[in-house]
Amino acid sequence: MSSVLLAAAFLLVAMPMLLGAGCDANSPNQVRGQVIEAVPRNFSELEVLRIRDDEGREYVFETEGFIGFTPSHVREHQLFGQSLLVIYERRGEVLIAIRLED
Repeated sequence: MSSVLLAAAFLLVAMPMLLGAGCDANSPNQVRGQVIEAVPRNFSELEVLRIRDDEGREYVFETEGFIGFTPSHVREHQLFGQSLLVIYERRGEVLIAIRLED
């Protein structure tokens, strides 16, 4: 009976680690913050977005195309102090914004 309990305890500890090992390092993350800087690539795309979260940490994101908002819409958020939710992927040391939400 004690070997069954030992095995069950092992599974409770090991399963989250085993499941986490299969997760993609590029899986989406998210952060909400105030827009500090929005550098346009063109009329419809941002090249760089910099935000500050509620704890004061700054994030600098690059993009690879349209991510849901135009640079002018993002600047409205900046001017009116409205936060943005940034869904992003980490690629090495680079943060790539893949979608923005109000």
